[in-house]
Amino acid sequence: MVKRILAAVAAITVLFTMMPQEGVVAEAAKKPVSTSKAASGSAIATSGSAIANSGSSIDVKPGKKKHKKKKKKAARKQPKKTVYLTFDDGPGSKVTPKLLKVLKKNNVKATFFIVGSQAKGQKKLLKQIAKDGHTLAIHTYTHDYKKIYSSKKAYLADFHKTEKLIKDYTGVQPKYFRFPGGGNNHYMSTRLRNSILKELHKEGYKEMDWNCGTSDAAAKYYSASQLIKYGETSHWGSDPIVLLQHDANSKYHTPDVTAALIRYYKKKGYKFSGLNNYTGPEMCFKRK
Repeated sequence: MVKRILAAVAAITVLFTMMPQEGVVAEAAKKPVSTSKAASGSAIATSGSAIANSGSSIDVKPGKKKHKKKKKKAARKQPKKTVYLTFDDGPGSKVTPKLLKVLKKNNVKATFFIVGSQAKGQKKLLKQIAKDGHTLAIHTYTHDYKKIYSSKKAYLADFHKTEKLIKDYTGVQPKYFRFPGGGNNHYMSTRLRNSILKELHKEGYKEMDWNCGTSDAAAKYYSASQLIKYGETSHWGSDPIVLLQHDANSKYHTPDVTAALIRYYKKKGYKFSGLNNYTGPEMCFKRK
């Protein structure tokens, strides 16, 4: 009995000591929170902030500004399989009208290098060339080698005479010219040639020689079939083809030869155009 009473008293004592006392709780409330724990929490917060700032700092790093490069307009590519039919020394009052009919029938555009003295008085014919959509170009006025190649001044005076005639007759401003005899003829020095080119380049002209021909200006006589053969096989260099012929009255084979060459090159997959649509480099013969 005594043992049971003592056990009960002991249990009540233990229970009492485990209960928090009012004064102790009040005192605990007054005590500040441990600085080490606060510091620990602050450190975690700071660390998180640092990580966040670290991430954003990548984006705000100063550096060189990237300038967008302006895209250059792509130059119009020169069609390779193109034939530029060119006719020198005209217009011939008998040959050129027949030639125009051949070109019109085949829906082909060409280029006429005009000799002013031949064109004088043929306003109607010159206008017809322009009306049909062909290119008018300059081949001097007199075609007199000794005269035009005597000096730069002489050449330009002769040249501008034809320029004026073409503009007066048709209203067209030419863009192309061809040296009589080509750009490497032995009648003018390299110095004179370069001086003339420099001046006419300033005026917006391009000199155009050729890389194919029918040999219709040769001293030797050739039949129409021979001229056609030369026109088919004499091309040198790369495309496009700039084919030389003549339409002065003495070149009576030109219309028929031209018709045959048009058929030949069309079968080969070539197209035809006037030099007004040419976008390639100047084709002037180099001096040896």
